[in-house]
Amino acid sequence: MRTPTGDIRTALGRLGADHPTADRSRRLLGWALLAVAVLLFTWILVLGATTRGQAEVRNWSTVWVGMDVLQVAGLLATGRLLVRRSRLTALAAAAAATLLLLDAWFDVMTAEGGGAWYTALAMAFLVELPAAVALVALARSALDW
Repeated sequence: MRTPTGDIRTALGRLGADHPTADRSRRLLGWALLAVAVLLFTWILVLGATTRGQAEVRNWSTVWVGMDVLQVAGLLATGRLLVRRSRLTALAAAAAATLLLLDAWFDVMTAEGGGAWYTALAMAFLVELPAAVALVALARSALDW
């Protein structure tokens, strides 16, 4: 909706950006992303230890661990930039979302049939895709800061 002074959503977004509650929420979300990155790093260690010798492709476990390391880097960068309230949060969040989408795709597409495939599908729909959507929304909102 347009008003004589501009778009209402833009005006409300700017109003909320300086509000103490919005700033506190951003900081909390930033810290939550950092915590998730730490949890994902722990998962990388487990993945690295359990996938050894199970893959028929050279460096297969390194590929998976590398993908998760990139996700950790994306979440750490996004969280750090969000805590600092930087507009660069948009770039980091978009990159992290992309990595999550790639991970979901490759997990589902390379999983063996049966339980492994259902687990990959559940992780994609319950964790990776919702997180990617949230990061895209964050990236979009960070452009308006």
